[in-house]
Amino acid sequence: MRMGRETGGAERQRSAHRHMPWDNAVSEEKPNEKSRAIRARQRAIGRELRRMYDDVAQEPVPDDFLDLLRRIDDAEDARPGKKVS
Repeated sequence: MRMGRETGGAERQRSAHRHMPWDNAVSEEKPNEKSRAIRARQRAIGRELRRMYDDVAQEPVPDDFLDLLRRIDDAEDARPGKKVS
């Protein structure tokens, strides 16, 4: 029956998920080595995220977006009863 195959497939997926290749290298290490490997991996991820974010932060603001902000500011300035801050 198909039910048996589906159940077996789900079990294989759970089993495969528990033993991913990148987990094996860390899980076979000693606790200190494991925590060092985890910290090193986190630092590498952090470096990549900062590098990617810095690239995006250096991009100029698109003219269309600046125009939209100007129109919003102008509409707020023209609104009657506007509070002065």
